[in-house]
Amino acid sequence: MKKVAVAGLALAVLAGVVIAVSGRGASPRRVEREVVVAAPPEMVLEYVSDLRRWPEWSPRERLDPEVRRTYGGPARGVGSSYYWSGNERIGQGRLTVTAAAEGKVEVELELKQPRAVESDLEFRAVAAEGGSRVSLAVLGTHDLEGRSLGYFSSAEKRLGAELDAALAGIKELTEQQAREEAARVEQSISIAAPPAVVLAQLADVRRWSAWSPWGDAAAGVSRAYGGPASGAGASCFWKGEGSKGRITILANDAASVEAELEVLKPVPSLTDLRFVLVQDGAGTRVTATASGAAASHLEKALARLGAAAQAAGAQAVREPRR
Repeated sequence: MKKVAVAGLALAVLAGVVIAVSGRGASPRRVEREVVVAAPPEMVLEYVSDLRRWPEWSPRERLDPEVRRTYGGPARGVGSSYYWSGNERIGQGRLTVTAAAEGKVEVELELKQPRAVESDLEFRAVAAEGGSRVSLAVLGTHDLEGRSLGYFSSAEKRLGAELDAALAGIKELTEQQAREEAARVEQSISIAAPPAVVLAQLADVRRWSAWSPWGDAAAGVSRAYGGPASGAGASCFWKGEGSKGRITILANDAASVEAELEVLKPVPSLTDLRFVLVQDGAGTRVTATASGAAASHLEKALARLGAAAQAAGAQAVREPRR
């Protein structure tokens, strides 16, 4: 009888441990994986703080090709949010960047379906030989599908494998971006038009169709525009036979314009374009930089930009002042 009582007590204690670990009162756990990436830490963290780019590397994004996505807040960094709704595999929920300091980005995950739970994701990147040592951790009581993390659960093992896959995606894409940055091309041209006229051609995406060699100027394409008429946030989306992409003005001032070029067809690519303007007598000296596939068309872009700006400048001179 004594042995039976001891065995019964042991089972009761074990059951209590299971309830404590898997129930609502379970202590938060930290599941973490890391990888070495041949890219600088700031590039990695900028990449993960842009929620619009998560579909490029997150393995969960591939679980439902028809997933519906909406975004809120700034384009990247603290306050940016990503809402998704998909099939039973990907569920429904929200991601929000809650912190983006040197060396770390924190993201809040609120899962609504298939289970209503909350977790925190933490990305860290520190300089290491050959690039960065990058880690991804999940902090909470549940995995990314809402399953309980506990000592008697296989969810932690599955979560570890998923974090490894996510880091592999981040590694592949950031290393590709680092290679493109290393191959960045710079070209310059003198344009016989004042800086204000040249700046107008660059800051207004509706004018890019007159000179851009990156798809938007292709014949027979349809175009749609979003954001303000010009300046930061202005976007042009184009689509034609074998041609599809987007140009977005990221920032501009009196002396420079930065734009993001995303080509979906014929060959997917994403690159930043930068144009710096300097007064050159009565004209303007424009220096442009680009990387990847866009770099091969940079000289043509500047030549066409010069022709368009000079034509616009001449037209302004001919028009009578009101």
